[in-house]
Amino acid sequence: MRMIVLILGLVLLFSCSIEQNEESSPRYVVTSPEVGEIIYALQGAANIVGVTTEVSYPEELAVLPKVGEFGTVSREKIIALRPTIVFTSGLEQKMLAQDLNKAGIETVMIYPQSFTELLAGIREIATHLDIEERGIAYADSLQQQIEDLRYTGQQRPRVYLEIYGTPIMSVSSNSFIGEIVELAGGNNIFDTLPRDYSRVRAEDVINNDPEIIIITYPGVTPEGIRSRKGWQNIKACQEDRIYGIEDIDPDIILRAGPRITDGIITLKRLFHEQ
Repeated sequence: MRMIVLILGLVLLFSCSIEQNEESSPRYVVTSPEVGEIIYALQGAANIVGVTTEVSYPEELAVLPKVGEFGTVSREKIIALRPTIVFTSGLEQKMLAQDLNKAGIETVMIYPQSFTELLAGIREIATHLDIEERGIAYADSLQQQIEDLRYTGQQRPRVYLEIYGTPIMSVSSNSFIGEIVELAGGNNIFDTLPRDYSRVRAEDVINNDPEIIIITYPGVTPEGIRSRKGWQNIKACQEDRIYGIEDIDPDIILRAGPRITDGIITLKRLFHEQ
């Protein structure tokens, strides 16, 4: 009997210890795909308990419980997950961050708009994950990889990158995507725009005569691009250098995350036919 009591006591003690460990473990909710990829790269994904539907890479994150879509995040679902930190992005998520802060939930907003801000964001996230040294080392390593990949040749094709079709929208050279185009050895035809991601006129695209066209959204084909009025005269259309989502995963150039290296490598291949 004494032995049974002892065993039961040990089981109860072990169970309580597990519950205490679960309660003390950090719990992260991530509403930004870029941040999800960064946390995964920093080996902190085991503590992510919820994500938005856009957090689609890698698969380990894609299958986690959902708290809504990027622009329509459920406060109730986040609170139900009992997070210790919620990582949000900018734009329409600013209000979400304010609401969660009022509810007493720690919220960290990470919204990198450039390569430099991406590196800073990696270090900041690592600090909140209590792995600061790992974050510094990873950011330094990524920076070196980027410098090693930087195109140093003289030939830079004129590039038009279309992120939306109705109305047509492109990117400025100051945007994160514009930086990747430059790093890969392209010459963005829209060096400056009213905003980093802005509506553009079809006649301006035609007049700038891009040698390469990249489409980052579904539902459009090279034939569809060539059929636009006046676009058949564009060099990229004449030489069949129109690339869509079948040729390059848009996430590796649209997301300010660790896969920036994949984006540069792929664009270099398309730009310079390597």
